[in-house]
Amino acid sequence: MGTEFWHPTPETILARARKAWRIAGMQPITLHECRHTYAAFMIAAGINAKALSTYMSHTSITVTLDRYGHLLPGNEHQAATTLDRWLNTQTEHPWRQSPGA
Repeated sequence: MGTEFWHPTPETILARARKAWRIAGMQPITLHECRHTYAAFMIAAGINAKALSTYMSHTSITVTLDRYGHLLPGNEHQAATTLDRWLNTQTEHPWRQSPGA
């Protein structure tokens, strides 16, 4: 008694997806669009780029950052401001001279 598995064809999957979209009143999208939507939702939810790279099965994080970097929060100005703010909170500043030096 072997276990039998159902191996759906691409046509079967597409037919089921179209039926589900129709029932939900949604406009169909391609699997490629689903993949990009998934990545965008993961970024919006705060998933870090390394984890997203793994989930998307990218060959490297570079692929993920090149493809989805524009969706990541922040920009160059915000990064510089954040770094400046952090540096100003540090108690020891080796890059600053001590008073009276």
